[in-house]
Amino acid sequence: MSAILFNIIKDTVYKSDEIKKISLDSKGSPKQWIFDFKAQGLSKVFLQEYAEQFWNMFKSKYGNRIQIGGMETGAIPLIAGIALSGDTGIEVTSFYIRKSRKKSDLANNIEGEVHKDVPLILVDDILNHGYTIKKQIKILEESGHRVSAVFVCLRFRDLSQYRDLTDKGIEIFSIFELNDFSAVLPVKNLTDEPPVPLAEKYVPEYKVTLTDKPNLYAVVPKSAPLLVGEHLYLGADDGTFYCLRADDGSVVWTYKVLFGDRAKRIFSSPAVYEDKVFFGAYDGNLYCLHRFTGKREWVFVDADWIGSSPCVDAASGTIYIGLEFGLFNKRGGVAAVDAQTGRAKWKNYTMAGLTHASPAYNKRNNIVVCGCNDNNLYAFNAGTGEIVWKFATGAEVKYGAVFDIERNLVIFASLDGGVYALHAKNGALYHRFEARFGFYSTPVLHGDSVIIGSLDKNVYCFNLATKKTNWIFETHGRIFASPAFDGNSVFIGSNDGRLYEIDMDSGKALSATQLTERIVNKIQIGTSPDGKRILYVPTHICELYKMKEK
Repeated sequence: MSAILFNIIKDTVYKSDEIKKISLDSKGSPKQWIFDFKAQGLSKVFLQEYAEQFWNMFKSKYGNRIQIGGMETGAIPLIAGIALSGDTGIEVTSFYIRKSRKKSDLANNIEGEVHKDVPLILVDDILNHGYTIKKQIKILEESGHRVSAVFVCLRFRDLSQYRDLTDKGIEIFSIFELNDFSAVLPVKNLTDEPPVPLAEKYVPEYKVTLTDKPNLYAVVPKSAPLLVGEHLYLGADDGTFYCLRADDGSVVWTYKVLFGDRAKRIFSSPAVYEDKVFFGAYDGNLYCLHRFTGKREWVFVDADWIGSSPCVDAASGTIYIGLEFGLFNKRGGVAAVDAQTGRAKWKNYTMAGLTHASPAYNKRNNIVVCGCNDNNLYAFNAGTGEIVWKFATGAEVKYGAVFDIERNLVIFASLDGGVYALHAKNGALYHRFEARFGFYSTPVLHGDSVIIGSLDKNVYCFNLATKKTNWIFETHGRIFASPAFDGNSVFIGSNDGRLYEIDMDSGKALSATQLTERIVNKIQIGTSPDGKRILYVPTHICELYKMKEK
């Protein structure tokens, strides 16, 4: 044990009084303490001591060749310090893993070369829940690499709480644990906040890669899968629209959209009406295909781009869709299209911003609502297209809305950090719920509860009856995905690559499944013949997983 490192951690890394003033946990309560290693990662003394402790543990453990890696940004100086320290006679190669793929250049997940059959050690400053380490392990495993060990400066929990790592044969080494500081700091090994269970409650049955040319740079919701009977419908970044067999992922038919806006082709999520499937594309067209054969039945051609997803009024056979235009005085609008013929029933192109958001229809008030980049939510008369009312927020309204039938409310979210509940009849404000940051997600309703994920990395459950917050669940990445509800479970993906299952009543995690890529879309939920849940999970790079409940 290093006395120098001990004193650095005790005197410099540990933060208490100052952190209570500025740092909040996911529930908005002041944090009592943190260990902030970031500045020490740039300290020569700290790096020398950290590297010396590393080599004390590993210089004779894995032979004369090892590779070390970690996740940006905290692990990067640690990797460099180890690689540059001393003459150990051991060949060292290094790499680092990005938290998310870079949105430019090569869009790599891993920077640097990782070698096969060379002992691989992940390094970091702390090990608490282990989310960061587990994500790295998943990324490396899917690339065909096995992690031998994890080395950290400070471990927060007993080794017994990392069984999911040690059961894989991964050894855990730490210079210190919290208990080592109990005599001088008000800390001890954590036991009251167990990690989110990452046991394989849902195991993959297949993975379909829809394209080898995904759009890695657009981190927004894309075309989400739609499960109808035995088939799944969704679009891919290369402009291919798919009908897949849900049971085995095999292709039933495809339809190709040839053009788009640069790398954007199909971000619109499909809708189904009778024997037809509808979706928009960035070539400006709304497509109607026969859903069993893929034959094109009609195309509505009127926009420059369509990123919006269609909404269906089955009673009248009408498709509502948001449209975008590149003209200075013509930016956005909504059209009502006849589902049988593809002809416009009405068009309203008076919205002052691009219309990325998707419409939602409400029979009771005979309105269609749709958000816009001009910061407004618009309500149109569903029969005529006239604007009935509009409501201004403080930022763009990017995604969808839902209706609370019991209270006759429409609920939607804005990039201004508000979740708005309006009276559907006249657009008057019922209540505004607050988050730390904005929303690019559609809420889901369950009884009095509104559940939605935020770009502040939290999932919120708001109560319409009490106008209070029921619970907040914290993830480790921004959330673009919309939640899905089944039984008493809320399922939602995050940019941290995890699919979370959250208990509706308590807001506690029931399970979490780690994938290698961002999850930016709503999942689909089905049921197997033996009554088990089936999850269809899309990723940012156009992968589709089928996962079955154990």
